[in-house]
Amino acid sequence: MVWLPGGEFIMGSDDSNQSDEKPAHPVRVDAISIGQYPVTFAEYDHFCSATQRKPLADQGWGRGDRPAINVSWQDAMDYCAWLNQQTGEHYRLATEAEWEYACRSGSTTRYCYGDDESGL
Repeated sequence: MVWLPGGEFIMGSDDSNQSDEKPAHPVRVDAISIGQYPVTFAEYDHFCSATQRKPLADQGWGRGDRPAINVSWQDAMDYCAWLNQQTGEHYRLATEAEWEYACRSGSTTRYCYGDDESGL
């Protein structure tokens, strides 16, 4: 986990083709701890084994320390609940605003790498 101090950022985009991204607006995020790395297949497979769930398909990319893929929102919520039960901690999914704030790392450019669309 890494600690992120609270702060404010501009969420959304006025010139997006996606209507749910409009309008750009300031959002305040409280300080949080967030996972530094994605949940791996090894971690998620342990959860599946412990809860008698069918393992996720890896689409041929491999398992082990690779990030778990094909996880539904409900599966992610169930994983958090199971992890809380196992550790006595309180883990949860980040909100959309928390996730974007963490990913932006204080940047103000249109994309995480800058403003140039050619990098898409």
